[in-house]
Amino acid sequence: MKLIFLITITLFFGISKLSYAQYSNLDSLRTVLENAETDSAVLQNLYWINRYYRDHDSIDEALNVSYQMLELANESKDQKKITWSKRVIAHNMNLQGLKEESLNYVLDYINSLSSADTADIALLYQDLGHRYSREENFSEALKYYFKSAHYYNLLGDDLWITKNIASTYSDLNDEKNASKYNLIFIEKAKKDSNYLALANGYLAEGYYNLMLINHEVSYNFSQKAKDVYLNILKDPENRGLGVVYGNIADVYIYYYKNAPDSIRIVNPLFENVKDIKKAMLDTAEHYIDMSYAIASKNNKNLFYIFYGYGDLYYYQGKIKRSEKEFLKCYDISRKSEGMTFDRKKVSEQLYKVYKKLGDEKKALKFYEEFVALRDTLFNQDKQRDVGKQEAKFEYEKQKAQEEAQRAKQKAIEDAKAEQEKAVAKEKEKNQRIITYSIALGLILISIFSALIFRRLKIARAQQVVIEKQKKTIEKNRNEMLESIEYSKNIQQRIFPTIEEIATLLPNSFVYFRPKDVVSGDFYWAHQKGDKTFFSVADCTGHGVPGAFMTLISLNLINAIILEDGVDSTATILERLHTRLKERLSVSEEDQVKHGLDIAMCAYNHKTKELEYSGLHNPLYIINSDNELREIKGDNLFLGISNNFDVTSHKVRIQPGDSVYMSTDGFPDQKGGEKGKKYYYSRLRNSLRIVDTMLVDKRRGVLNQKFEEWKGDKEQIDDVCIMGVSFE
Repeated sequence: MKLIFLITITLFFGISKLSYAQYSNLDSLRTVLENAETDSAVLQNLYWINRYYRDHDSIDEALNVSYQMLELANESKDQKKITWSKRVIAHNMNLQGLKEESLNYVLDYINSLSSADTADIALLYQDLGHRYSREENFSEALKYYFKSAHYYNLLGDDLWITKNIASTYSDLNDEKNASKYNLIFIEKAKKDSNYLALANGYLAEGYYNLMLINHEVSYNFSQKAKDVYLNILKDPENRGLGVVYGNIADVYIYYYKNAPDSIRIVNPLFENVKDIKKAMLDTAEHYIDMSYAIASKNNKNLFYIFYGYGDLYYYQGKIKRSEKEFLKCYDISRKSEGMTFDRKKVSEQLYKVYKKLGDEKKALKFYEEFVALRDTLFNQDKQRDVGKQEAKFEYEKQKAQEEAQRAKQKAIEDAKAEQEKAVAKEKEKNQRIITYSIALGLILISIFSALIFRRLKIARAQQVVIEKQKKTIEKNRNEMLESIEYSKNIQQRIFPTIEEIATLLPNSFVYFRPKDVVSGDFYWAHQKGDKTFFSVADCTGHGVPGAFMTLISLNLINAIILEDGVDSTATILERLHTRLKERLSVSEEDQVKHGLDIAMCAYNHKTKELEYSGLHNPLYIINSDNELREIKGDNLFLGISNNFDVTSHKVRIQPGDSVYMSTDGFPDQKGGEKGKKYYYSRLRNSLRIVDTMLVDKRRGVLNQKFEEWKGDKEQIDDVCIMGVSFE
């Protein structure tokens, strides 16, 4: 969901007290034009005729009329009228498909203006930003908005251009920068006592923090926006207020789903409420009703209203009503362009609804659509990231070329200056000194030439040897890299894909970050009968040695389950221990190099029972109240210990429970201000935080925390975390 802020910009000050709605046809417009008594009135009516042609898709006619506007403006020598006319021409050229010509027309005109025309320059750059924003080329729009902001800043009137910048960052899915510039906009609105702008700023900040999963902050800004609309502007039917009510409802539903007790911190009025979940849903419904009351009057933002109702009814247990509202959303998103993200969201919700209703056919249909749209959005994000990297590369390349050219030019100038200085000094010497100098110079040149020739001969011989060594090293290096890359391909084919895991465990994610090309950590999942087995393991070491251990271990696990028919996690690990000892029968010193830490789970879909066995790697269980329980693994060494009796832990899974397994790469990573380890206590807190979020957000948040902690330090080990949530 993206907020749209309507900013009114006067095309020409002092012109037009007339409304386009006064002239319903071309004849009326021409009659008014014939009766116009001043140049300003003629110019104004030419503009409305241009608008008439434009609205009726007669762009060629509109362009001709806009040229008549410019001719009249030039005769008046009024700079504001000239700028207005040129803006209209540029807009018509763009509508005609002459995009590059239109851009050059505006830029050439800007270059012709002087410093006295700052207001016109600011407005023209803002026009270009609006143009690219309408075309959804947001990176280009941002470039021109920043240019416009520079000139508006000189005028002391940069309030709304700051809002344009914030909104464009939001369109780029960069809510962090959107919030940064929106907070600047809020401060400017306060300074100007512009309360309508202030309400818009608070509204937007509530939305941006909603997207950033800062729900308490979002709630506070939404309350501020509500206060301005109702108590200062006294406008209870403002469209913006409808959006504010929707944002507040989203906050209540979020806390209902993820951390109900936390609402007492956000809203102290809930402190003594007994049935807090019911109260939260009732409050959310109240705000959605108020949002709908405003939106229904202008038929705007209805998608998000229906989505809010669908979400609400789902958690109230009114599944058929939830289905009805989500189908309205689906129909809107399917008919509207630019709503791929929203359609993905509603497809996922319809999948859950039909799963609840037991309609497997429709559930499968919407789940397949959700996966397809998710992949489409993922590819778009990757393409955007590639574009950013290509732009950065081109910028650095251009910068390097310019620096090299400057260095070359400086060397030429320095050499020329030195030469002129030497010539001037030489002329001051008498002929006798010149003669001796030349003679001495010739002798020295002969000596140095001989030395240089000898050194050059040696250098050439050394160069031949170096080139041979270089080719040998490069050949060996390339062969080694090819081998490692081939090993990576083999490893990836043995690992289950993320899509396969999502099929077996729909509400799951894997955060997998190898230190090197190939990994000593692995994740695995397999379904047999009523049970789904899933595991995370850490083979001793990383890189190629660790990768070989992953291949051996995965092959043995598959053989134990598929061929031996073993379905107990403890028995699986005991047999894996026996087979590893048989395969890696080496000296006691070398055994330590082939260890394996593992967490193995088996979930019975019929009994809702989870069996866990582990060696050093623990299992974390987080319930619906965000309480974490840790089950430690046995202190045994797979493939090494002699007395090997593995413990089997069985847990009854409740709706809303989540389980997490992790190797030691994340807690052992050094970073932070003092370069210390992340440690398991901090990891457990991080897992509780991500468990309050949607499953598809969790991997990204863990990666962000890992990056922030690691900073510029080297990654010291492979990282692998698997999380599974149960409905």
